[in-house]
Amino acid sequence: MSKPKQASIHIRCDNDLANEFKQVVEQNGYTKSLVMRELMQDYINNSKKPNLPSEQNIMSQVLKKDEPGLQEPLKDMTSNDLLKLAIRMAEKHI
Repeated sequence: MSKPKQASIHIRCDNDLANEFKQVVEQNGYTKSLVMRELMQDYINNSKKPNLPSEQNIMSQVLKKDEPGLQEPLKDMTSNDLLKLAIRMAEKHI
């Protein structure tokens, strides 16, 4: 039986980040490849969730100061979804 085809991905990052990542991964008894594969799969799975509205859509609704229900777009989001939204916005410098 033949092995499934594999791909290699090379990334550039800050040297300090790479060293800290390596240290933390090893302390937890994992390999960098395993952690990166898990992160990639989590990213793919989270990206497929249709229930997370875009940052621009939420902010445009929240920033309408004169309208009632100012917090309506956020009220049904879980704290985890709100945190993910904040992180995505920070990463995009919105």
